[in-house]
Amino acid sequence: MKDEAKSKKQLIAELAELRRQTAELNQRVSELETAESQHVLESELLRIFRSATPIGLFIVQDGEFQFVNDIFRGIAGGKPDELIGTPSMNLVLPEDREMVRESAIKMLKGERREPYRYRIVLSSGQVRWMLEGVSSVQYRGRRAVLGQAMDITELEQAQEKLEEAYEQERSLREQLEAEAQWRIEFTRALVHELKTPLTPVLSSSELLYSELHEEPWMSIAENIHRGATNLSKRIDELLDLAKVEIGTLKLNRESLDVLPLLQRVGEDMAVVAKSAGQSLMLELPPSLPRVWADEERLRQVLLNLLINASKFTQEGGEITLRAREQNGSLVVEVEDNGPGIPKEDQERLFRPYHRQLSDRERLSGLGLGLALCRYMVELHDGEIWVDSEVGKGSTFGFSIPLAATFQQREDAKREVVT
Repeated sequence: MKDEAKSKKQLIAELAELRRQTAELNQRVSELETAESQHVLESELLRIFRSATPIGLFIVQDGEFQFVNDIFRGIAGGKPDELIGTPSMNLVLPEDREMVRESAIKMLKGERREPYRYRIVLSSGQVRWMLEGVSSVQYRGRRAVLGQAMDITELEQAQEKLEEAYEQERSLREQLEAEAQWRIEFTRALVHELKTPLTPVLSSSELLYSELHEEPWMSIAENIHRGATNLSKRIDELLDLAKVEIGTLKLNRESLDVLPLLQRVGEDMAVVAKSAGQSLMLELPPSLPRVWADEERLRQVLLNLLINASKFTQEGGEITLRAREQNGSLVVEVEDNGPGIPKEDQERLFRPYHRQLSDRERLSGLGLGLALCRYMVELHDGEIWVDSEVGKGSTFGFSIPLAATFQQREDAKREVVT
């Protein structure tokens, strides 16, 4: 019985030892499984870093590349593992090395957040632009630098072209501004030189015409005065156009009762039309809202349109001046029953110096009147147009804001700003 008892105790002891060894074995197996899982995870992360990320990654330790992914290798143009073990600064353009070194140190110290730009030189001699950021990491138990880089060569080239285009545009603009300034100075000098001798001709011809009452001397004096007046008008148009082209023509806008102005201009032009064997009809309403306009420049537009209509209307023809309020604007139209204007000429009518080919010999002027009308109307924040058909006459019209409409627009602009 005693031997049998010992045998049981021995069995219990052996079973306990076996359990202990089994537990140790299970723990060792678990440790091995954990290590294997960690190894698999690290391998998976390494694979992602090598090929799946769209950003170039590299690890530098002791100044040399220890790891580069496929993207970075593609940018640098190296073969597999060709960069490993080589100094990272060898890739950087010599002129940029000091800047790269200082920027990387500041970023590692936390003194800089934004990435820095620099150039690399490939083995082929090609220079490419990089955008890079770095951070401090532990690699194989030691401190290392993890870099993230992007190839921005195409972006830099596009920016360089944009800057070149901007520089060319700026140079061209300065050249055009200088030419425009020269033109206005030349025009001013020309106006002065022409106006100085013309002034006594105007006053003398007017006095002579008022004093003479016998033919043919009265007609001769009238022709001299008319010619001098027309010449003075052409000179003024040249100066106005030069001012418009360089942006120095200013308006003196105010709230204007436009109906009396339309009536006065119509009455004045009715005399001119009558002398040409034409009739001028006024189709004006009993009242019109006030407009926000420069009275003298608006008068100039009306006169130019009416004179233009008279030029192209045959003896016995009819010209109509009408006005109305429409959609917060004053709309004015001058209609004639002249020969009409071909479509191809209508598109160019409001350009300076444009004249219809059929009228260049029989009509005077430089072709500035309608161009000035367009400029004046646009300075009033308005629009101008022509509606014409060959053989059926023409209608020239323009619109400018009413005083109330202009005030509403200005109030809306101020609200947007505030």
